[in-house]
Amino acid sequence: MKKVLSVLAVASVMMLVGCSKEHQCKCEKVDAPDDVSELNMVFVLDGAISCDNITEMAFEEHVSVEGGTTLRRVDVHKVKCRDYGD
Repeated sequence: MKKVLSVLAVASVMMLVGCSKEHQCKCEKVDAPDDVSELNMVFVLDGAISCDNITEMAFEEHVSVEGGTTLRRVDVHKVKCRDYGD
């Protein structure tokens, strides 16, 4: 019984540590005027992705093609992202 409680305690600590790695990034366009507020957004990312790694942002739309559907990028913009807490 003691081993089971120890394993549960370790698993709980691992889950808490994993959740704390999330952070927020604020991204702003650098290649167009600030008249489109949809591209000035805040995103929640996991710890594996840095805000500096995001350099381009786009919206995607479904397009019907022969045999199914696919995604097409529209409204592609260069962005600069930073940690939202800064």
